[in-house]
Formats: sequence, structure tokens, C-alpha cells
Amino acid sequence: MSIPEGIRDRCAAIANGITNGNSAATASAYTADASVLPPGAPRTDGREAIGGFWQAAIDMGLTDVVIEPGEVEVLGDVATDVGTLSGKVGDAELTGKYIVIWKNGPDGWLVHRDIWNFDA
Repeated sequence: MSIPEGIRDRCAAIANGITNGNSAATASAYTADASVLPPGAPRTDGREAIGGFWQAAIDMGLTDVVIEPGEVEVLGDVATDVGTLSGKVGDAELTGKYIVIWKNGPDGWLVHRDIWNFDA
């Protein structure tokens, strides 16, 4: 199945926001009642808290983020996306995979649930 342009564009915006140190831009890609479920950390709920989560990651040195949507299945105004991600923290290169639930509304496709983990 093809990946909706809005999802591909939003993935790029999230990655660019993190890489450019703009947690507000990154958080704006999430629904108001979104949740992130990061590895080894508590669940974070709501756009404002998610912005704080990403700011902490930026402050720790997260950069060079790439998000690649993979298997996207659209079911009306909801889509699931199983993709890959990469980035760097200092000299450490990170690679992993994710599952995102997207919601499509007046502001286009936004992340509603976001969970990922890193490859060993």
C-alpha cells in the first residue's frame, strides 16, 4: 500500500524538528491527546508534555533523526504505520523500529500513539 503524502511529510517534520532542536515543531505533529511510549521510560500524555519529552531528548544530544514510514494501513481517518528510525546521540548511532497510530483531521495526519524501541 502506498504511504499517504501527509504521513510521509509529517514524519519528515518530526525528524527535522528534533534534529533542528525545535521541540515545539515536533510536538505540533501530535494530536492534543496523544501519547508517546518510549523504551525504558514512562508513558507521556498530551502535546505539551510530549514537547517536554522531545526537548529533554534534544538536550541530551539527539540529532540526525530519520523516520521512514513502512507498512502503512489506512482505515478511514485512522492509520497504522510500522516503520524504522535512526539518529545519533554523540558518537552513538541509534537504529530501531516503531508503530504509530495516526489520526486524520482538520490539521491533516497527526500522531496519536507512538511507541518505538532500538535494535541491539
